[in-house]
Amino acid sequence: MEKRLKVGIIILNYNGYTDTIECLESLKNADFLDRKVSVFVIDNGSTNESVNEISHWMKKNLSEYLILSEEKKVSSPFILYAGTENLGFSGGNNIGIRLAQISGMDYVLLLNNDTVVEPGFLEPLLKIAEDDSSIGIVGSKIVDYYHRNHYILGGYLDLKKCSGYHFYDTEQANHTDITFTSGCIWLIPIKVFKQCGLMDSNYFLYVEDVDFCYEVIMHGYRITCTKDSVIYHKEGKSTEIKPTMTYYNTRNRLYFAHKMKEPFRRKILFYLYFGFTRIIKALLKPSIIPYVKKGIVDYRRKYYGKYE
Repeated sequence: MEKRLKVGIIILNYNGYTDTIECLESLKNADFLDRKVSVFVIDNGSTNESVNEISHWMKKNLSEYLILSEEKKVSSPFILYAGTENLGFSGGNNIGIRLAQISGMDYVLLLNNDTVVEPGFLEPLLKIAEDDSSIGIVGSKIVDYYHRNHYILGGYLDLKKCSGYHFYDTEQANHTDITFTSGCIWLIPIKVFKQCGLMDSNYFLYVEDVDFCYEVIMHGYRITCTKDSVIYHKEGKSTEIKPTMTYYNTRNRLYFAHKMKEPFRRKILFYLYFGFTRIIKALLKPSIIPYVKKGIVDYRRKYYGKYE
């Protein structure tokens, strides 16, 4: 008898229960065929009514669900983990990954809370991963929720800039080897975490997706994407645009450059590029200067995590 695959879908929520509930509605109506799917909603220490609102939705719409305040093995199709503090994108998702691991999942699917999925989005991702054991991450076609004629599919790492970039409005990356795909949706075999580790929680926010794609490749796995899996993303809603973006992008890209297993001469190209572009940006927008300076200072003193 063929093994019934177990997939843990992880959705991180921080004060975004309206979007999260819409995402859950789409997952509730998705066609998972004969897969055993558990949806883990990780509340990242929300300061609004998120936990109450999501709990209310579950009670009203689901026949089976579970609310947790600790990490333990579960088998429910829908789980809400009520966190007590904001651990950032990487730290919050790591809770979900650990829950998936101890609950015996074969795959983890990280999914932004401000997305809506097509009913058949999961099966094309699983088919690719199941057919090739060298696959470490599979990404979907991510369509703009508000402008349905625009989408991203795959992308690439540019180590000279220590950043990842998307391919916009083209299917050139479909079923090809790529070096980066948006962390908005990743299907990852559970074995990958055993070898690559969890996401680096030092980042807190931004660049952790670049780091993880890099680690996956460095451990010998491949990254790909498929246009046959489609989701809709409310671009920019999952994180509010704030000046602290400059801080995180400064500190975290310096941190990633330090971590990269590349010859120093290649890192020099990044430092030259980064220094020049910070100067230009500061001249064009002087208001970011304190955030650039703090990002550099905190990197040098090894202060990571949340902006303080």
